[in-house]
Amino acid sequence: MPPAEPLLRIRPSLRSFAGLYIVLGLVCVAIWWLGATFDTGLSPLVIAVAGPIPLLIGIAYSWLVRLGAEYRLYQESLEIETGLVSRNIDNLQLFRIRDLRLRQSPLGRLLGVGDVNVTSTDQSTPHLVIRGVAAPRALYDALREGVATSQATRRTMIVEEEPPS
Repeated sequence: MPPAEPLLRIRPSLRSFAGLYIVLGLVCVAIWWLGATFDTGLSPLVIAVAGPIPLLIGIAYSWLVRLGAEYRLYQESLEIETGLVSRNIDNLQLFRIRDLRLRQSPLGRLLGVGDVNVTSTDQSTPHLVIRGVAAPRALYDALREGVATSQATRRTMIVEEEPPS
């Protein structure tokens, strides 16, 4: 039997790196300004080429992060695949999820990106942060509904332990 098609497939959004792009753009402008203002002894061509190097490194980094992580939501589980050269796949059963949390910074709200924090009873993945996803509310709602359905289907409930006094 072929594996089920995921309900949702998501990667980190390039928009989640907007703050990095802004800072590195300012560094680029600062390099150009410093090179034009002070006598550095360097050729203007060298300064013009050196300016955007930090920004290009930041763009390459964000693409590598995006390519190196993928999250797939299935009916009963959340699959986390990470890595570029070597691959690591973690599988988190939805009935094990205890808590979900959505975080968005002010810039993230403007750009429609955010983080979803997952707390579970799973031994290998007790805390998972799904970083920088576009439309994080849709992922949060899909996870919440999937967790409720999975727990109802398995007839599981979470028992809170009181800490020893």
